[in-house]
Amino acid sequence: MNPITRVINDRTEARKLGDNNADICFLALADKQGQASVRTLVLRDISDNRFALFLNKTSPKWQLLQAGASYELLLWYPTMQRQYRIGGSMVEIDPAVVKTNWMRRPQGSKLLDQVYQSMSAQSSEITSRDQLVDEITRLRQSNKIDEAPAPEGVGGIELIATRIEMLDLNRDDRIHDRQIFRLIEDSWQSTVLVP
Repeated sequence: MNPITRVINDRTEARKLGDNNADICFLALADKQGQASVRTLVLRDISDNRFALFLNKTSPKWQLLQAGASYELLLWYPTMQRQYRIGGSMVEIDPAVVKTNWMRRPQGSKLLDQVYQSMSAQSSEITSRDQLVDEITRLRQSNKIDEAPAPEGVGGIELIATRIEMLDLNRDDRIHDRQIFRLIEDSWQSTVLVP
């Protein structure tokens, strides 16, 4: 089976099972010096072999990706005991698509994107949490956030999978199933790995 189809089917099943990880992913990055970092993000969409993520362009992760950082995306569905590690290349999503999708985001996410524009870049240091709360309160009072256009700092990337490693821990015989899928000339080739 095509590994993308497996991922999509497993994500659908994880949603049905109420899995808290069904709509999130873990993005690991390594900069050119090999310094690793990892963060939890919302996985917006999966289509073909592309995994879409929305990011703010003020964030350190955006800067790393733009500088050519290596990445690996991890999907872990505990309700199914199944993990996917995904690697490949990256492209920026058309800004018009990102801005259209931004309008459908939850209000809290929209407010944070506004904060990054009005107060300080994502992950920057501030004097206190109260400063952040005050800025969000000011933004709520000053404009209709649900009608406001997307700020310039919103962005998105598609991680284009060329390698997917699957680990299935939910086996009756307790022998884990581990496979690696590689995209070779538009065709996925699989190899079984020792778990």
